[in-house]
Amino acid sequence: MIRRIWRSYTTPDNADAYERLVESLIFPAVEGLRLPGYQNMELLRRVSDEEVEFIWVMTFDGPKRPSPQKAEADDTVSVPRAAQELLIRWDERATFYEMRQALPQT
Repeated sequence: MIRRIWRSYTTPDNADAYERLVESLIFPAVEGLRLPGYQNMELLRRVSDEEVEFIWVMTFDGPKRPSPQKAEADDTVSVPRAAQELLIRWDERATFYEMRQALPQT
């Protein structure tokens, strides 16, 4: 299993608008790409005093999943203009991790 992780940051005032944009526009657009091995996406949110961090996690599995090294080299993040207007900063590239261990789910 491969996890693609990408971080972005916004102000507390823009956090809800950014989250709505991701949910209504960006996630459906990515799912429409039908990426090889794609399983699901998650959006994590962490609030601090001065900014809000979002972590976007995509999971890939199966025989057509990307290799972490090749995917990271080929993955230039494209941030839509509407998202750029709400963000303070973002990672230029996503990072890819191979999931090595997990506890059983109950």
